[in-house]
Amino acid sequence: MPNIMHQFVPFLLLILLTIGASCSIQLYVLPFPTLFNNNADGSRTYPYSSIQQALDHIKRNYYHDDSTTMRYTTINLYPTYHFVDSTIKFDRVHSHTRLTTMNAEDTAFYEELIANKNSYPRLPRASISGGIPITGWTSVGNNTYKAIVTQPIFVNQLFVNNQRIARTRIPMNPSEYLQYTAPLQDPNQARYGFQYAEGQFESWPLDDAMVVVYHSWTTSHHYINQIIKSNKTVLFTNPSNSPIGIYPIQAQRRFHVENLCISFVSNSFCFVNATKTIYLMTDGSYDPTKVQIITPINEFVVILAGSDVTNPVEDITIDNVAIQHSAWNIDRTQQADYQAASFLTSAPLYIANATSVIISDVEISHTGSYGVWIREGTTSINIINSLITDTGAGGIRIGQMAAPVPTPTSSIHIISNEVSYGGNVFPSGVGVIVHRAVDVDIVDNSIHHHRYTGVSIGWEWGYAPSYTSNILVHSNYIYNTGQHILCDQGGIYTLGIQPGTIITNNVIKNVFSYAAYMWGIYLDEGSSHIIASNNVVYNIGWGGLFQHYGANNTIINNVFARNSEIQPPHPDDPIPDGDLRIMNTEDHLSWTFENNIVYDTFQGSNHSAFKSDAPDVRVSFNNNVYYNPYNTQLLFGIQQTSFIEWQKTGQDNSSIIADPLFTGDVNQCDFFTVQSNSPAVKLGFANITKLTKWTPGCGTDNVVNDNQYYRW
Repeated sequence: MPNIMHQFVPFLLLILLTIGASCSIQLYVLPFPTLFNNNADGSRTYPYSSIQQALDHIKRNYYHDDSTTMRYTTINLYPTYHFVDSTIKFDRVHSHTRLTTMNAEDTAFYEELIANKNSYPRLPRASISGGIPITGWTSVGNNTYKAIVTQPIFVNQLFVNNQRIARTRIPMNPSEYLQYTAPLQDPNQARYGFQYAEGQFESWPLDDAMVVVYHSWTTSHHYINQIIKSNKTVLFTNPSNSPIGIYPIQAQRRFHVENLCISFVSNSFCFVNATKTIYLMTDGSYDPTKVQIITPINEFVVILAGSDVTNPVEDITIDNVAIQHSAWNIDRTQQADYQAASFLTSAPLYIANATSVIISDVEISHTGSYGVWIREGTTSINIINSLITDTGAGGIRIGQMAAPVPTPTSSIHIISNEVSYGGNVFPSGVGVIVHRAVDVDIVDNSIHHHRYTGVSIGWEWGYAPSYTSNILVHSNYIYNTGQHILCDQGGIYTLGIQPGTIITNNVIKNVFSYAAYMWGIYLDEGSSHIIASNNVVYNIGWGGLFQHYGANNTIINNVFARNSEIQPPHPDDPIPDGDLRIMNTEDHLSWTFENNIVYDTFQGSNHSAFKSDAPDVRVSFNNNVYYNPYNTQLLFGIQQTSFIEWQKTGQDNSSIIADPLFTGDVNQCDFFTVQSNSPAVKLGFANITKLTKWTPGCGTDNVVNDNQYYRW
């Protein structure tokens, strides 16, 4: 049975927040000048002007090695931008602290002190910003403005009025790509360049340009070293992980070039490093001299980290604030390409060597990398009721990649959050990823609009110890992932041996790749001892369920519907693989598949209900219902035989082909609930609880950008 303790976590956290607020020492922070700055002591009458001053106050006055003298401190922030010169760091001396936005009464009191309200706008909550305002804009015509940056930074992100502005790119249409003519022949050299086509590179200003190359499940980001015109070769200063061109079907020789000051469209910008000048083309609806324009400078905005696992920071609460505007930086020789954008080493909220942390009702947005990274030496970390959106890569990153794991990441609760609109810089970022960790709950989250996988669990390819176990992925709504950009992905993706991992009561829909390899639940290399139950998986480009190879997985009481319908979008793309598929044969039980409904809507003579790529695959199928309303014959096994022939192999002897009798309109993607007289019920199927977050509707095309943050 799934661990149900997560049901009580929000209630317990609310009690802890209430108790802490009622008995804590109160410190106040106003990030603007007042008459009382000279006497500042953090009190309501003499507030501090920075968060760092409040942290120094705690270290100086309240921290003692004797735990009996522990003080609980609340830092109250005025609801405006708090631009931090350097990263805000909570270490062990700041244990037992809450960081929050001050209440309405205190806000009203301080509002009377603001001399220039335009410089310190009142926000719904305090924003801890890792950026700086950009001012001094002058018009250069055609809705285009320029500003000089006074700090020694390279501007690669810009946010105007809380909206991400895209870097200029070629092609200017964000749904189009350039194509190179051929990869380089030497495999190592092919990581550093390619042969380009006529009209590319030679006339472009390339000093500050970045080339983004599409592979399969990743992109690589490159600075230009040289252009060899004699054989039309571009060479980079930094490599890709794999040779460029190794994935011809998935990549289709695609790339684009960013930060060229010759390719403006409305709401785009470029940066000229030699003169430290930003050029911004607006859409005419705002004046850059009168709005808030921010560029990030800090890769880390808030860090919660003790010096080591024996000296953790403890009992930290951050609630009702925003953590925003984190930078990304790639060294000119650094490889910027690996699965799940895992080469990134920073996050605006970074947690390590910490215990008993509550992140509640927090917005983390406008980031250059992931939104949150919970690393080694952490236990009892809770992220609840928060919004992680407009991220450069993915949303929430948990655990560590190296093995063995000396200081585990454990007891992590990711509950009732929205994780959305990711991959704005690095498309391979994942909504929520668990590398190596144990006892993790990912429950009741809405995870949507990412350009790669929604949830990824595990970081071990094969059957070596994975250091990942007891992961609960429960009641999440995962949709609109892939977005037709990368390939080889899943709504939920797993790796390695994972005893105790349960994937249950999730809804997964609308998973689409650029060309190939897109699955609802994707059990990749070595995925073993995983239970997938009570999930609804539909509107997937390829199969609803795919297992590369693994052992002893249990697939029970799920609905797989409207899968593998998409037609190959390009002439050489492979055709979809049906509803269910196992790729490799091994000398053990691959999976047990019972009490499921497979509702196939392919219109044609034949379609694969279950496909195995190798002979003698060891599986157990029983008590399932299969159906196609268009009288398409469903095929099974490596030979793709009829259902009757499949049953003669000893599989699905108690299963049937029959209408499962859904209560709603399947063509409208109503929720897949069956009537009480359904043949599936007679075989033991139990209806799946409809998520409160779920929304109806079908779709295979790119979804309209219905969120202001989502720009590509």
